[in-house]
Amino acid sequence: MLSGVGDAAQLQAQGIAVLHHLPGVGANLQDHPDFVFGLRSSSLDTFGLSLRGGLAFWRAVQRYRAERRGMLTSNFAEGGGFLRTSAAQARPNIQLHFVVAAVEDHARKMRLGHGMSCHVCLLRPQSRGTVRLAGRDAGTAPLIDPGFFQHADDMAQMVAGFKLTRELLHQPALRAHWHTEMWSTETRSDADIEALLRQRADTIYHPVGSCKMGTDAMAVVDAELRVHGLQGLRVVDASIMPTLISGNTNAPAMMIGEKAAQMMQVAARQPEVVAQAA
Repeated sequence: MLSGVGDAAQLQAQGIAVLHHLPGVGANLQDHPDFVFGLRSSSLDTFGLSLRGGLAFWRAVQRYRAERRGMLTSNFAEGGGFLRTSAAQARPNIQLHFVVAAVEDHARKMRLGHGMSCHVCLLRPQSRGTVRLAGRDAGTAPLIDPGFFQHADDMAQMVAGFKLTRELLHQPALRAHWHTEMWSTETRSDADIEALLRQRADTIYHPVGSCKMGTDAMAVVDAELRVHGLQGLRVVDASIMPTLISGNTNAPAMMIGEKAAQMMQVAARQPEVVAQAA
């Protein structure tokens, strides 16, 4: 967009000369809305901030140095799962990530004590957001609106996911390891749950779609990731996904990169092939 490729009206509003009108640039943004249960625990097997925990952590550091084993080998997200919120769902519509620390606001907010967390995210949201320019300076952060819960069905599925996950967390095998819900204790009715989700739902780092692949008027790249209407320019990242996958985006993004590299290698050899045929 800073180079003049995007929706003409939006570019002109920022005083940017339009090189190529391509309205799909920055549109169709999709992400998995994510809510995190925070659970307080007395167990030093969870990470946290305390005097006893500090001593345990120091011992864990010594063990890791000596044996490369123990708590410091944790990836923190120790478990996960895919759930159907009802039998009417043909496939899982909720993903869980279980973390051995109480995480709030992406670990920006720290609290004393120990705990654990469980992420609840919606796998196939129907809401769509945008990425737009805030100005002409490349150092200015863009305006990112994920559009969470614009579609009513997204909220309904997340409320169901909240209830099912809470039911799992209260099963005896897990309930024995925590004693308090940190910010959801008083949340009971569907209206309460919806209000809490609107307050706390956030990204889980799976944004895609703002330069989608396709042939319709809002598509940005073709099947070989070449930008429509321009030569010598491809987009190679998760933004080319027309729709969000029902899971983590890391491996598919790597696959997109490898596939694009192969296509570019083939394209680079084409002139040689044509010359030989002639």
